[in-house]
Amino acid sequence: MNWLAKLGSIPDLSEKAVEKALDKGLSLLESEVSRYRNVEEELGRLRRTSDRINTLLVDAEQRRYIEDESVKLWLRQLRSISFDTDNLIDEYQTALEVYRLQASFNAAGSSRKRKWYQIELPSISPEWGPIRKRFADEIERINTRLEEITKGRKTLRLRNEDGVRREAPNQRARIFQTGPCHDRSRMIGRQRETNDIVDLLTSYRELALPVVPIYGAAGIGKTTLARLVYEDERIDQYFKLKAWVSLTDGCDVRNIMKEICEKITKESCGFQAYETLQSQIRKFLQARKDDKFLLVIDNLWAEDFYFWEALRSPLLSGGKGSKVLITTRNEKICRIMHAVPQPSLEGLQDDECWQLLKSLAIPQVINDIDQERLQVLGNEIAKRCGGSPLAAKTLGAMLNGAKEEEWSDVLSEMRALKDDQNGVLATLKISYYHLSYHLKQCFAYCSIFPNGYKFERDQVIRYWMAEGLIETRGRQRLEAVGMRYFEELLWRSFFEKVPACDESQVERYKMPSLMYDLARSVMEYEFRGIESDLPLSQPKEDRDQARYAYLLHREDKPPVKLECIEQYQNLRTLKVCDEWRERVVPIDPFKKQYFHRGVNLRVLDMSNSNLKFVPDSIGELIHLRYLGLSNTKIRTLPEKICDLFNLQTLELRGCSELTVLPQGMCKLINLRHLDVHLDWDKEITDSTDMVIPSGFGDLKHIQTLSRFNVTFNAEECNFVELKDLNLRGDLCILNIERVPVKKPEDALSANLQGKQYIENLMLRWNRSAGSNKEQWQHSKKVIENLQPNNRLRILWVINYPGTSFPGWIGDPSFSSLETIRISYCFDFTFLPLLGKLPRLKNLQIDDVWGKNMDNFVGFPSLEHLKLLKLPLLERISLENDIPKLKKAYVSDCPDLKELAIHQNLRGKLEITECPNLVLQDQDD
Repeated sequence: MNWLAKLGSIPDLSEKAVEKALDKGLSLLESEVSRYRNVEEELGRLRRTSDRINTLLVDAEQRRYIEDESVKLWLRQLRSISFDTDNLIDEYQTALEVYRLQASFNAAGSSRKRKWYQIELPSISPEWGPIRKRFADEIERINTRLEEITKGRKTLRLRNEDGVRREAPNQRARIFQTGPCHDRSRMIGRQRETNDIVDLLTSYRELALPVVPIYGAAGIGKTTLARLVYEDERIDQYFKLKAWVSLTDGCDVRNIMKEICEKITKESCGFQAYETLQSQIRKFLQARKDDKFLLVIDNLWAEDFYFWEALRSPLLSGGKGSKVLITTRNEKICRIMHAVPQPSLEGLQDDECWQLLKSLAIPQVINDIDQERLQVLGNEIAKRCGGSPLAAKTLGAMLNGAKEEEWSDVLSEMRALKDDQNGVLATLKISYYHLSYHLKQCFAYCSIFPNGYKFERDQVIRYWMAEGLIETRGRQRLEAVGMRYFEELLWRSFFEKVPACDESQVERYKMPSLMYDLARSVMEYEFRGIESDLPLSQPKEDRDQARYAYLLHREDKPPVKLECIEQYQNLRTLKVCDEWRERVVPIDPFKKQYFHRGVNLRVLDMSNSNLKFVPDSIGELIHLRYLGLSNTKIRTLPEKICDLFNLQTLELRGCSELTVLPQGMCKLINLRHLDVHLDWDKEITDSTDMVIPSGFGDLKHIQTLSRFNVTFNAEECNFVELKDLNLRGDLCILNIERVPVKKPEDALSANLQGKQYIENLMLRWNRSAGSNKEQWQHSKKVIENLQPNNRLRILWVINYPGTSFPGWIGDPSFSSLETIRISYCFDFTFLPLLGKLPRLKNLQIDDVWGKNMDNFVGFPSLEHLKLLKLPLLERISLENDIPKLKKAYVSDCPDLKELAIHQNLRGKLEITECPNLVLQDQDD
């Protein structure tokens, strides 16, 4: 029975009373209907209100020293409403755009597209009353909260002039910038300390494995000094083996042992037991017992004697004179390790701080009068850096190209610091306050990583994009703007680059420990670091404020339990991670409907876990922009993943067991990055297959598609899917032999020549492709049609069955081509072509079945040459001087009998596993 029927059944009401009640009921009903129908109008008002909120928050960020706790609470409440408003507007906009898409594609009458775009989200029409009602209720709730906050502002008597207002940062052009702050050319001072430590390390001591410490306060320059020592020429001459290990807080002895093992042996150790790792290190060092080694352990923290003894035991097998250099904040650790007595590292002298600050802040073209004025202020600022090179660098970068007035303002701020504040950290806060609003947001967001965590640049930029932290600038790509943000933070030393072990390693970065402390302090209320084994007992108010979280797994702890984050219903970012990036995170299986409560997530990153299954409920995350599943064990993805209309990034890197993508992926019209990269050396095989679904070429925003398997149906080769995509970065094209023999021109559809932003390209045929003459001729026509853009940097051709190579492979117009690898081919006919490339630095030839290599002519820029696994090769001629060659490596050529080599190259040659080789010197 409806409410009107119930009303009519009440016995003691007069007709007039019933009529009055009916009028009131109908009035309420009309009011509610009007409220539902005005959802769009109310949302428009809410958008404008949201803009005003964000303007106020930006304004608050440009003020400093707002220390009143009630004011801070008011701003947090305002920011909370900003998040909720963003969620509501985003949900409505998503539903509206989906409806428009469905309508336009249905009107177009394309059955294929109508099938793909049938997204299960509420359509916008007069009939969707329940959905409209929910939006109307949410708008009313937000408006009520806004009224309360507005009253709070009046109660607090907040005015526009509250706080210290300053000029908007970063409006000036930087005058003097030649490299990042941590560039070696910026390292000033420390020559005496470097010499002292080098002398200690290169002098023989009777002690077994002496430990030389560098200890001191955070930000004082311990790691920089250790790097200066590590890269010193005297160290290279004294130690045959070197390894650098950088630790994170809380990491365990097994993982440290694993990293030491990999750095010393230069081989991956996988996830082996602690005892196995010890044995590997011991055997390696015993095999090279005449070679001294230097091991640097950066950021050693463990105050445990047994911890050090466990590390030390296998290292004792090294040659006499081997040493360990450590950096630590804790003098107690030096005593535990019986380290060589050393004083605590002192800060830079005031004049050294000034020289470092000046090198970044003052352009060399400045006139003498201005320089004198700035020097007076700069000397005073430098004295207040506490001897910290980090503080001097960040302030120098901040003041780059600034006017005298800004220098005076900074000095005033430093004078105003309270005596009880940490000097260096307080100075870094000044640098933070001078960032633009968007840079502040992006920097603080990086507190989602554990302390010492090494992250990749593109990963961070895609996180920022997903969270809406990157300001749109006309038609510029968000990625390009994000790149500038990242470089700015790197320049200002908020990030630092992690030295790579080898040239092939992807560049990684981390936050200096003090910068990390700063980021955490900024995100105190909105970030949660949750360890899977720790109980949670936080008030609901604190849980509701949490927007960003990581689930951290530590060694020997139970698997990560995802249900522990169910109480955090307002999360926008969730990252599952290990204290060491390289280790697999064990997680409990998903609950079937797990994601129904997590509908606000923008970023969900479960990479590097043992995840095997993704539930259908993933499709409920309509706000999701970034989904990270890299290096997991998943074999399939649910079709529901195609309902993630807003998805920008789908990370599937290293998912070697994934062979099928959902058929409806062409619904993901906002997708920008589909990263399905596999390790080209280890994971790409003849059986590697993952078909890109039909219609993928319609996704015009796609920039990353790192792997593409060729297929052919009755109508066309799927190369047509690549035709209009403006791809960037890596592209690995597999199974090229599937291009039909009668249609080699189909390869032109890939339009590789038009893809000017592809930097790394692999062209791979199946190993069994070259079975007959017709296939050889066909393959040459195909590879000619796969000519890439001449901006290419790296090219790898593998299993090419043709008997000759196309002319484009050595065209001098490929002026950016630096690295080429040729694998599993029939002969060396490509060599004369490659010699013409003006910037070719690295050349690797392996598994090629030719007998003679006599065509090494040209190669003006070649630095590294590798000739590996050449089973039929009998003769190599390197009779012509290769002027820039640094290293030539020849290995595993069992039939090689003759190697004619120019005398200038003889000392640069390393040969292994060539038992029949006889060397011949050549005259000039």
